[in-house]
Amino acid sequence: MDLKEFKITLDELIANSDLVFISPHVRADYDALASSIAMSLIVKKLGKEPFIIMSDDIDKMEQGMKTIYNEAKEITSFITKEKAEAMVTNNTLLITVDMNKTYLTACQTFLDKFKSIAIIDHHDKDQDTIITDYQYIMPKLSSASEILTEMLFMSNVKITSRVADYLLAGIFLDTNKFTKNASTKTMETIYKLTKKGGEIARVTDFFTEDYLVDRKIQDLVSKTRFITYTAAVTMGDDNTLYTREELAKAADYLLKYRNIDATFALGLTGEDIINISARSKGTIDVSDVMREMGGGGNEFSAASQIKDSTLEDTKDKLTRKLVPNCYKINNR
Repeated sequence: MDLKEFKITLDELIANSDLVFISPHVRADYDALASSIAMSLIVKKLGKEPFIIMSDDIDKMEQGMKTIYNEAKEITSFITKEKAEAMVTNNTLLITVDMNKTYLTACQTFLDKFKSIAIIDHHDKDQDTIITDYQYIMPKLSSASEILTEMLFMSNVKITSRVADYLLAGIFLDTNKFTKNASTKTMETIYKLTKKGGEIARVTDFFTEDYLVDRKIQDLVSKTRFITYTAAVTMGDDNTLYTREELAKAADYLLKYRNIDATFALGLTGEDIINISARSKGTIDVSDVMREMGGGGNEFSAASQIKDSTLEDTKDKLTRKLVPNCYKINNR
C-alpha cells in the first residue's frame, strides 16, 4: 500500500471514529513529538478533535523538547495515559507514530480497548509489532517526520513556520544533522519545509546542549573501545545513570569518525535497566544486532533495553552478537 492509499484508508478510519488518540513512543524524542503534532493537524482538518498521549515527565525533557511541547499546546491537546484509558470508547481510533511496538506505546496495558489502530513508522517490524491491518511502515525513510510532512501536503493542511521547524527538528535528529539516511526525497522534504518558513538556525537552537550534559556525553565517548576495526562500543559505569537521549547522542557522535561503520553506546538508564543505542552508516545493519539483543529499529538507527543484567555481561553479549555481523559484512 502506497502512502496515498494508506491515507485514504486512514481518513475513513478517522471519519468513522468518535474519538482519536495519537501515541508517540514513550520517552518521546523530536521525531516522535513533531510527527504527533503533524498527525493531530490532519485529524483536525477532518473535523475531529485529537488527543496526543504524553505520559513522559515534561520536566525531564531536553529544553528544546520542552519548547516544542509548550508551544504545541496552543494548537493541539495532550493527555496522560490514565486520562486516555478512562476516555476510550467502543469506537476510538489509536494512531501510533514513530513506533510500531506494543511495549513502546503508553497504551500498552489497554491496547485491546481500541476498535482500530493505525501505525505510521520508519522502524522495522518484528514479533512485538502491534497487530493491525492498518500499517504504513517504511524503514528506508529517514523519519516519521518525513512521512507526516508528505501527509500534511496531501491533506492541504496549512503548515506554519513553527510546525515546519518541529518537523525539520525531527528529520534533523533522525538523520544526525541531515548527514545519515538522508535521501533525495528527504532533501526535497527539507526544502518544502524551509519554503513554509522553517529555519535551520532555529532548529539547531533546539539542540543546544547544556554544558554538564555535554561533558557527560563526551566522558562516555572517551570510554570507547573497538570491538572490530569498524565497530565502536562505549559503556558507562555502574555509578552513572544516562537518559536514552544521552546514549543516542554518544552513538551519533562516534559515527562522525572515519573508518567507523557502526557505533553502540550502552549504560544504565534506571535500576537494573540497561539501554543500548546503535547507529550505522549503512554498511552494518544495526537492527539485526539489536533484534538479537531483544530490541529493534532500522539499519541506520536501532536500540534495545536489557533488564536484570550487568553492564559487563551486556557488553560481552553485544560483542558476541556483533562480531559475526561485522565479519559477514567485511567479507562480502
